[in-house]
Amino acid sequence: MKRRYYILLVLFFLAVAADNSFANNIAVENVSLVDKDTGANTYDIQFDTAWDNSWFITGAPSATANWDAAWVFAKFSKSTDGGATWSDWAHCTLLNTGSSAPTGSQMSFGDTSGVYKGAFIYRSSAGSGSVDWNDAEIRWAYGTDSVGDTDTVKIKVFAIEMAYIPTANFYVGDGTNRTGGSNSHFFDAADLLDPRDPVLVTSTQPYISNVSNGLGTAGDITWVNESTYAGNLPASRAQLGASYPTGYNAFYIMKYEISQGQYRDFLNTLTRTQQNNRTASQTASQYVMSNSASVSYRSGIRAPASIPSGAITFGCDLDADATFNESDDGEWIACNYLSWMDVVAYADWAALRPFTELEFEKACRGGQTVVNNEYAWGDATVESATTSLANGGTTSEAPNQGNLNYSSSSPDGPYRVGSFADASSTRANSGAGYYGIMELSGNLWERPVSVMSSQTGTTVSAFDGSNGDGSLSSTGFATNSNWPGADAQGGGFRGGNWSHGATYARVSDRSVAASAYTNRIGNYGGRCARTSP
Repeated sequence: MKRRYYILLVLFFLAVAADNSFANNIAVENVSLVDKDTGANTYDIQFDTAWDNSWFITGAPSATANWDAAWVFAKFSKSTDGGATWSDWAHCTLLNTGSSAPTGSQMSFGDTSGVYKGAFIYRSSAGSGSVDWNDAEIRWAYGTDSVGDTDTVKIKVFAIEMAYIPTANFYVGDGTNRTGGSNSHFFDAADLLDPRDPVLVTSTQPYISNVSNGLGTAGDITWVNESTYAGNLPASRAQLGASYPTGYNAFYIMKYEISQGQYRDFLNTLTRTQQNNRTASQTASQYVMSNSASVSYRSGIRAPASIPSGAITFGCDLDADATFNESDDGEWIACNYLSWMDVVAYADWAALRPFTELEFEKACRGGQTVVNNEYAWGDATVESATTSLANGGTTSEAPNQGNLNYSSSSPDGPYRVGSFADASSTRANSGAGYYGIMELSGNLWERPVSVMSSQTGTTVSAFDGSNGDGSLSSTGFATNSNWPGADAQGGGFRGGNWSHGATYARVSDRSVAASAYTNRIGNYGGRCARTSP
């Protein structure tokens, strides 16, 4: 099956056109609006969905229960004059009642606030392999979104593959990985004999403090569990907020880094003003993330040859033939040149959130015993570096060897998301994290929220794990007030990338964990998470 999802353009009373768009390994087809209830001002959005490499491991709730899911959400545009003019795209508000999960699946709305912005669809029983489900329905409260009974609407449905990470203890730090730089490692201040030991994260909300006792280097973080000191805490302590996602509690995280097809489709729902801030260029035929006239480090999102006065329709054009969205145009390649504000804007638009660096280590390691200098796949061994790609730019792009895209690999640039995995892969030779999440080591820098609010390590982060609401500011920025902002203070990098050495891809490398870089670079990417209900 192609790696794709479908967006269908629909009127309230008549389906008029289909706009087929692409992303990684998931399909949404046959979108329609059914069962209109003018009394309740609701409409059911019906669709089919399918994807490969799905799984459900039973035992919930437990430290090993795990599954993958499609996070499904919808956007609408309305017309009050029969289609002569259209509103900007807006996020559909859903109800958590009246929806319908297909046979073999279940549905969760991922929120407890009473305002629902999407739904998780996943297996209802143990199994693995491909899923193909028809007639899923999510109930849209169109009256809540100020849509009238006689308005005409267009609907776009999006789906993102995610994986569930269960509530469980886990370790941060690996005891030996001490790459230099700001905030380079965690250690436990209670363990004075070997302060480099890994630290167990439990349900206890931890304290952290900047090192001032000579046990580490300036900028390192001392990790203190409250129970260790029984009320006699170091004076320099600072407690992470009660809602800061330490990784102990369950959460969902994207299986793959944001792809170029996904980011293109995000851009194509924005106004021109918003697009201007979420791209580096809006010039005709320019590659808009790198602001280049030619493909730079496999970044293939491009502006059309003619630029309208309003919103631009971007396309993927990796082969540079000026025909957009062909089978080899790189829509499944991880999206690079993403700034911190690009990543968090995408998260807010998709009703997701940034993840934290503690959640990053849990997604890599699970509850396993720590391995010194380990990578996301659980050991310290890197396979032979990739020297070529088969079927470049296509849905089947595959490295000829290796399990990590780093500086010794070729070609330069990010690879297709999930490209090291195939039907016979193990965790190690696919480069997967403990819960089946891909490219946590290598490919592009991950963009998590650091435990510290700045590179100097003077105060802890105020991030509380709030999810996005599907809406951006009028200028295209995320609107969550406690997410790290435009200066990126508190938003750093983990996991290494295609242009750096393999050591940066180690799970516990924190050499740039709180580095405040705000620009767009060819090795910057990202993925998103969501707090579990």
